[in-house]
Amino acid sequence: MGDIYANAQRVLVWIGEDCNNEAAECFELVEKTNVYLTGKFLQYQSVDNIPPIPYHDRSINLDTKKWDMVRRLTDSEWFDRVWVLQEIGLARSAMICYGKATMAWSQLVELMLFISYRTDLTLAVNNSKAAPIWEVFEDVWCSFGNKVTWRNELPLTRSLNKVSGHQTLIDILAATRPYKATDQRDRVYAFISHPSVANGTRRDDRTIIADYSKSLDSIYLEIAIHGLETDKNPWTVLSTVDHKPNSPSLSGQRPSWVPRWDEGWYRYWLGYPSMWYRAGGNSTGSFNARVNETEATLQIQGTILDVIIWISRTFAWDNLELEHQVIEAPVQNLWQQLEQQGLGTLYGQSSQDCEYAFSLTVVAGRAVDDGPAEDNPDLHRSIYQEYKNLLNWRKRSSNEPTAKRPEMRRQMSGETLEMNARTYARNQLRSLFNRRFFITSRGYYGIGHRSLEAGDLSAVFKGANVPFVLRKAPPHKQIGHASDHYRLIGESYIHGIMRGERLGERDDGPHIRRSVFAEETITLI
Repeated sequence: MGDIYANAQRVLVWIGEDCNNEAAECFELVEKTNVYLTGKFLQYQSVDNIPPIPYHDRSINLDTKKWDMVRRLTDSEWFDRVWVLQEIGLARSAMICYGKATMAWSQLVELMLFISYRTDLTLAVNNSKAAPIWEVFEDVWCSFGNKVTWRNELPLTRSLNKVSGHQTLIDILAATRPYKATDQRDRVYAFISHPSVANGTRRDDRTIIADYSKSLDSIYLEIAIHGLETDKNPWTVLSTVDHKPNSPSLSGQRPSWVPRWDEGWYRYWLGYPSMWYRAGGNSTGSFNARVNETEATLQIQGTILDVIIWISRTFAWDNLELEHQVIEAPVQNLWQQLEQQGLGTLYGQSSQDCEYAFSLTVVAGRAVDDGPAEDNPDLHRSIYQEYKNLLNWRKRSSNEPTAKRPEMRRQMSGETLEMNARTYARNQLRSLFNRRFFITSRGYYGIGHRSLEAGDLSAVFKGANVPFVLRKAPPHKQIGHASDHYRLIGESYIHGIMRGERLGERDDGPHIRRSVFAEETITLI
């Protein structure tokens, strides 16, 4: 199937009938907006260097009803299907067909990339599909590496058409988790023509072969083992575990450490190999996992760090969007709750020190460029303060139309402090969505999967870049389990250990026995 799309002169993307008679106008809006944006991109040679868009001169259409046409286009069911990702990734050229209107596929992707990279444009256009298209562009389409491609047709798309390292099958499956498949085995089989699987054109050269006689459980276990054995960052198999509510994986009905690609998408992945995190040390080669296929267990060397004693509620998407934060202030309310409860912390004696650690934790330590924000504390504090000012001003202005905006803006690297504050809010959404904030017995701040509970344990696996949350497994009714048997709840961020600061530390805490801190063999079931 992959050969058909790779060798076709053009792939047609059929959206459906133009029931609202708006397709031509919709495509014209996309193309005109791209003319302005690509002009600016070529002028300034970087999407980041383009000055804030001057909406007052109507360079971009701000009519929300017009942009609703583009939203309806990207809300088409076509954009949700997993099989189309390979079809587009391999295409030399692609054309969108919407009723009788047509437009180059690259035009839509170019606009979605601009929206994703520019927070000021995001506010004007407000298309929820921009981020998913950007992510699948970078993580999947570019990784096909085909030289003749629609990705070279327009300036921004062409500049970003780079294969960032070797994308593994685990990377691809994680990136495409939000997409739909009728047969859940196709979440794997839809990518058998991807370079991570296909070592050549012959079927026998592929590391994964479609076999619909196999059960879903056996296929997903096979993919997990394949990732642990062949991925240069094998711990990413564990980092992509994302349990749905009441998942059978959490109740012992199937292995908790095997990613379930059929359980949808519930949160952004923290442990990208390209991130600066090194919780398990600087050598990824030191990660050593042994699989017992008969019992479907996994043994890893690691260290149990601490016990989680307090957790927040789960953060929802709507709560974290900036416009909703103005009304509900979920993050600021959480900080006020922590202050009132007086939960202990090891980050300092003053409230300012603790809030600084808190402000880093809720964005998983990310700076606006995804680097470590703690490397420039003054800049981070300025951005965090502007974020709070922005929320306060927008709240006041909704009640007082004449409220004067605080004069806090200044230029930094071609962007205003306000734009960085908006990026900070977006990083909160990426980090906190469908996660809980937690505190450990020793006072560490962290964020983890929504399934975590008080009493769960934080752990670091040797060689893995992020810490994980584990839950002690109850004894087996017949054979019992040793004390080192756990269920994997998911990856986490814990402020203060993300660079391996606590690897090998031995310290007696009030809730943790000294022996727990020693490196040990941890068995995941």
